[in-house]
Amino acid sequence: MTANADSSLWRHRDFRLYWTGQASDVLGSSLSSVAIPLVAVVSLHATTWQAAVLAAVQKTPPLLFSLPAGAWCDRVRKRPLMMTTSPACAAAMGSIPLAASFGRLTLMQLWVAAFVVGSCHVVGMAASLSSIPHLLPSHRLMEANAKLASANTLADIGGPALAGALIGVIGAARAVAADAVSYLVTAWCTLRILSPETVPEQRTAKRSVRSEIRAGLAYTWRHPVIGPLVTTNAITSTVLAGTNAIWVVYLIVPA
Repeated sequence: MTANADSSLWRHRDFRLYWTGQASDVLGSSLSSVAIPLVAVVSLHATTWQAAVLAAVQKTPPLLFSLPAGAWCDRVRKRPLMMTTSPACAAAMGSIPLAASFGRLTLMQLWVAAFVVGSCHVVGMAASLSSIPHLLPSHRLMEANAKLASANTLADIGGPALAGALIGVIGAARAVAADAVSYLVTAWCTLRILSPETVPEQRTAKRSVRSEIRAGLAYTWRHPVIGPLVTTNAITSTVLAGTNAIWVVYLIVPA
């Protein structure tokens, strides 16, 4: 069922299932990140402003829910959350090609689907990352994270190329269905994991989600390695977001 302490994690059944599910999730998300904007522009003839709103809707859930989701996932079992969010993402993504096939697809549906998927993905990702210690002993976590990082890298590299090829063959709206299938694969892999998940310990002194978020932020900023890394990433993201906003204004406002 599981590998011994010295064997490769590829021989660990539950980790293989977990890795496959996460790789499928990342690959499908990479595909839809290319397909959904093309659906808006090509199929629905979205204006520059409407496409910018779609991009903003896709980026908003991590900003709103990442911190609360992390604190909340510490209080509950992770696997049921993963089993709930993955089918919800599949349903939201699957509604796009379904509506397009009947000629009923609208920009509002794209915006709603993007926000629902982004929100569920934030919660599901927080739950999945915090579930790794339930699968493996602490001394195997570094190896597990390295293998997960390699899957993310391969998906980031191959996802756009796969998306371009798939869109060229079946069209952007139908290509979104592949992302829906990827979420179902993730749910199926999660369902087959047999490692028991311990119930989170009940806290003797109840702390609010806000206080736990504050404590986590304080630890992050004070850490000698994580703090500077987060600051650098935040500055980089802010500069990129500002640059994108300038380009949007430049394209929208007539000369």
